[in-house]
Amino acid sequence: MGISFIIPYCGERKYIQECLESLENQTCKEFEALVVCDHCDEEDKRAVTELSLSFPVTLLDTGEKTGVAAARNIGLAASRQEFVFFMDCDDFLRAGAVESMLAAARESDIVYVRRYYSWIGYRGFLEMEKLPDDSTEKHTYINTSRIEREDKTFPLLPDNATSWETVFYHLLKSVIRFTFLSALNLLYRREMLVKNAVTFDEQFIYQADMGFLAKAFCCTERVAELTEEPYYVKRRRNDPINLPSLAQRKDATNKAMEVMRAYLYVKEVIRGKNEFIESCFDCKFVKDYVRQTIAAYMKEKSSKKVKELRSLADECLPLISKEALKLARPYTRRSVNYSLTHTTEKIAARARRHSAFQTFKRTIGRKRKMIPLIYRKLLLRFPIKEKMILFETFFGRNYSDSPKYIFEYISQQYSGEYECIWVLNKKTKLPYPAKQVKRFSLRYYYYMARSKYFVYNVRQPKSFIKRKGTVFLETWHGTPLKRLVFDQVEVSGASPLYKEQVYNQSRSWDYLIAPNQFSSDIFRSCFMYDKEMLETGYPRNDILHLPEDERERQVGEIKNNLGIPLDKKVILYAPTWRDDEFFDKGQYRFTLQLDLARMQETLGDEYVVVLRTHYFIVNVLDLSAYQGFVFNESTYDDIAHLYLIADLMITDYSSVFFDYANLRRPILFFMYDIEKYRDALRGFYIDIEEELPGPILMTSDEVIATVQNLPQVEQTYEEKYRVFYEKYCGWENGTSTKQVVETVFHK
Repeated sequence: MGISFIIPYCGERKYIQECLESLENQTCKEFEALVVCDHCDEEDKRAVTELSLSFPVTLLDTGEKTGVAAARNIGLAASRQEFVFFMDCDDFLRAGAVESMLAAARESDIVYVRRYYSWIGYRGFLEMEKLPDDSTEKHTYINTSRIEREDKTFPLLPDNATSWETVFYHLLKSVIRFTFLSALNLLYRREMLVKNAVTFDEQFIYQADMGFLAKAFCCTERVAELTEEPYYVKRRRNDPINLPSLAQRKDATNKAMEVMRAYLYVKEVIRGKNEFIESCFDCKFVKDYVRQTIAAYMKEKSSKKVKELRSLADECLPLISKEALKLARPYTRRSVNYSLTHTTEKIAARARRHSAFQTFKRTIGRKRKMIPLIYRKLLLRFPIKEKMILFETFFGRNYSDSPKYIFEYISQQYSGEYECIWVLNKKTKLPYPAKQVKRFSLRYYYYMARSKYFVYNVRQPKSFIKRKGTVFLETWHGTPLKRLVFDQVEVSGASPLYKEQVYNQSRSWDYLIAPNQFSSDIFRSCFMYDKEMLETGYPRNDILHLPEDERERQVGEIKNNLGIPLDKKVILYAPTWRDDEFFDKGQYRFTLQLDLARMQETLGDEYVVVLRTHYFIVNVLDLSAYQGFVFNESTYDDIAHLYLIADLMITDYSSVFFDYANLRRPILFFMYDIEKYRDALRGFYIDIEEELPGPILMTSDEVIATVQNLPQVEQTYEEKYRVFYEKYCGWENGTSTKQVVETVFHK
């Protein structure tokens, strides 16, 4: 007794390998894997054949056919085990799945296996499973599919329900909508499928599972439910731009039509078989009719498509049982009844009114929702001010970075010509006239609606709408060491749909500043950016190229302002945050690994430490025990000032060292968790062992010993530093700000 795992594969190499790895880690090896290649190239196939696996893997080909339905049918025809199990190539099994499924299948033709939903891949999932069940990280990226979901629009299971009804009922209830029904996470006896000619209908692109599921269940009463553990893990893809799943494809009208065709197909299969289960199907379908078909009426511009939709709807709606309509929510029930007697134009108009009313209900009295609504509906109608510039750095936290230097240059060279607006959450003394607004305030949205120019160093709010004729200058905030956005395989510590959000936001950027050729190439890739790249260097680094006498004057002034003794050398310690150390999305924690007490004891006579953490973690450290030795300047506005006063930098994976290298001063890399950070969390763009212009240190003792022997370190790394400087600092000579302003504002 064994299983044939049938896995359609369209070249998603990073997914298929983890899927097969999860099979390799099963304790029971009574199975084969049939990987059905849907127009894969040779490299795609090698991603499978080069794996070292202890179970048989067969590569099949769809030939002229295409689509998941055809691939599964080909796999089913080629299968040789007693049971078959359909998987998507991005999904995987938890340990013990095969053994448990086979045990449950001895007297059954179908076994329903509960599932997890996960935003991360197999290896990340294994790490996340080790966390406590109540941890925020686990809850964010892994969700259990609850069988007994609270759903008042779904009928109650009768007390005298058969095992067949119970399992089918749980399967239907475990999904929110009709479109989420899946032939996955079910084990089927192959003989039962073949004998009854149960296959996937290849006319369907998106909804082939529903008909297969209905036909399979209608062929047997011998069904079981594996309730002990959710063994199947359904992976939700975090890159719907480059690797969308079928559910993530933007094809609303065709999807709505397929749902209705699938509903008609299912009704034909189960009609007269079981009235209760038929009603359960109806309960799921009515939700999709309102969510998809009526939504398509509202958005579809092709009259031909609208007629097709209406024709299918006219077939489907009379088939919905009275019991299902009675259980439906009032608006859903009224929408179905209204659709039976009114034109599509009237149905769409009614839906728009309902949508507007619901938006009003959700926003009234809720300031954070009301203000963006005012922005969209009212403020965007105001004319654009041709000489207005909106500046923002680090989400309004401070007055700093490249936008600061662009603002000051414009204020000096074009005094009075531009009206400048600064987004600052705390009132700040500015050297030149500018209005200050708080982020997400009504005034913020007013100026966001009216400004001609936008100068940001991070992403703009998701609520931002770019108007025709406006100009968006994205300065960004560093040369990338860690992989960013579309160059990341996994996303952790951010919204699971982070990639899609960044893609949508970066479509508004007209200019993006690159500090070097390396960054220019990376930005094109990681942001999928295809507009004008300003290869000028960073305006924020102009200050690092001041004449020597002016630089020394500023160093003395900055030290005096910070209370740092003029006779002490300064170590700037600038660690970054870790993706896996967070309390909630966007709320990070950080544990300081550098032994400040030992440093104070051994280096305190000659040095002080200026600590500069990433803005994500500025408020998580208590350094009161090191007063006079450690100066926490994590909230200091301009890190370039800290570069100027620092005789030495210690960092880890922060990109600050690329900027600091402009000064040609020593840099040490305290990378105590390098293997985890490189291999599990982010990965690096550069070969750090080969390229870094300083030593990689693993312990506090190594850091202290290296500081005590700096001349030798500088001599050892002299040539590496020279090469590094030419590659990453070669564009910067003190004129970056001028080049940017003249290009963007006075082109």
